[in-house]
Amino acid sequence: MAKKDLNPYLQNLSLKQEFELLGLELNEVMEFTPFDLDLENRRLQQLINFVKRYQDYGSRKIMETIENGYVFPPIFPGISPDSDWYRFEQWMQGKPVRKKVSEQMTEGTTFRKPGEIGDDEIEAELDRLEQALADAGFGIDLNPEIPPRLVYGYLYEELDETLELDMPGNGGWYLGGCGGYCPGCFQRPWCEPGLSSCWGEDEEAGKMCLTEEVSTFVSASPQSLEILRELQEKEDADFEKFKNENPNPGFGDFEGNTDWIAGLN
Repeated sequence: MAKKDLNPYLQNLSLKQEFELLGLELNEVMEFTPFDLDLENRRLQQLINFVKRYQDYGSRKIMETIENGYVFPPIFPGISPDSDWYRFEQWMQGKPVRKKVSEQMTEGTTFRKPGEIGDDEIEAELDRLEQALADAGFGIDLNPEIPPRLVYGYLYEELDETLELDMPGNGGWYLGGCGGYCPGCFQRPWCEPGLSSCWGEDEEAGKMCLTEEVSTFVSASPQSLEILRELQEKEDADFEKFKNENPNPGFGDFEGNTDWIAGLN
């Protein structure tokens, strides 16, 4: 291998060693691109330069004052200036930059598994869980018509998710429940996109596909598949029209008709 071909690898090793000498764990704030070492090296160089400047200044306030305020830590993921700065300074001090949702709540707070809670208790337990999340800085953005047991089940699972820390009092994360996969989503019957998109699973089931858990609350009518097909065709046609009218599109909103929810029985 020619010497020039080795240069990116040597530079990569050298940059990573700089962080090791500083006792900084790159995995906490870095997005690696091993198949594009030039890009990775640029990111590493940018980050080490930022670290050294921060060390010279000693604080965010001084650094922003001297550099006229236009200073943003080049860490991954980039969320917001305050969040990025908070995680960067946590990282520089050897402190965690992310934790499980449950670990971000008041110490000692525990919740029962959904299956251990009776129907006469579920609403009260959901209120307690939502309040604990709010106290920890988490917001919840779900359709209010979703049955409490389904909401509790979703939030209970989220307790085990690991999320980046945010600056205390900065607003935190919102839990919206959407993973982009409608057939497996607990809120599909109460969600506009879920009610207007046709998936292969729907075709296979011969009706709107619902999870077993959701099926205890609603069931899809035999006519639901045909309605899904029609709404999907309309969505596709609207999107094609939008693309044709906007060669360089941004984000467009497409309204769907969800009146057919009456078809759920």
